[in-house]
Amino acid sequence: MGVIIMFIVYLVVGALIIKVGIDNSKSTQYSKEILQELRDIKELMIRNKHE
Repeated sequence: MGVIIMFIVYLVVGALIIKVGIDNSKSTQYSKEILQELRDIKELMIRNKHE
């Protein structure tokens, strides 16, 4: 009985670790997209300044 409970606990912990990893991956992707947008805005502002 104890072995089954430990197995279930390991499955739940493993699933949570995978979920956290996926969430971090999505967060990193969003951060990269935001940084790229900021770079584009900065480039447009520099162009407008020189015109």
